[in-house]
Amino acid sequence: VDEDDETNFNVNAVNLEENGGRVPIPYVLPPDIERQLVYGGTQIIQQNEQSMSLEICGLEDGDARACYRNVQFDIRSYKRLKMFVHAEGTDLKDGDISAFIRLGTDLVGNYYEYEIPLKMTPDGTYSADQIWKSENAFDFELSDLFNAKNKRSESNVQLTRPFFYYNDKGHKITVLGLPDLSNVRTIMLGV
Repeated sequence: VDEDDETNFNVNAVNLEENGGRVPIPYVLPPDIERQLVYGGTQIIQQNEQSMSLEICGLEDGDARACYRNVQFDIRSYKRLKMFVHAEGTDLKDGDISAFIRLGTDLVGNYYEYEIPLKMTPDGTYSADQIWKSENAFDFELSDLFNAKNKRSESNVQLTRPFFYYNDKGHKITVLGLPDLSNVRTIMLGV
């Protein structure tokens, strides 16, 4: 624990019903997402769509904050990973922060990490396409992770050192150790 660290970090849930009138930027459904319908008795009820919110204040340059969840997934049968990301904040410009997702058997020695620079949403924006910018979305083929691992093998980088690779979109992929998509034990999201 760094006692001199003044970074504040909060993880919350935001949803359409409670945060739809939020100021300066309301919570809106991401593009092409529809609320699920629940059929019960004589009523049809729309589910409350929600997302995870990471609130980070006072983050030092080069530092990161994240949350994680322990899971047990074999994701080899999937082709793509897609997740919507929204970024807002005062005194931040496009590219000042980036988001990452880390998939691995652990968080420190065996993982894949995919990182994208974030574009900021200006205050007063109400359009779903402008709030959930396509440039901010994680949308990649899982084969990109395998390609990075193969490039690491070709470059003879030690397994105990992070290997960085930039794909054709300019997104950074990191490989460390021997990550295995058939045995994903942890997922980390952060900035």
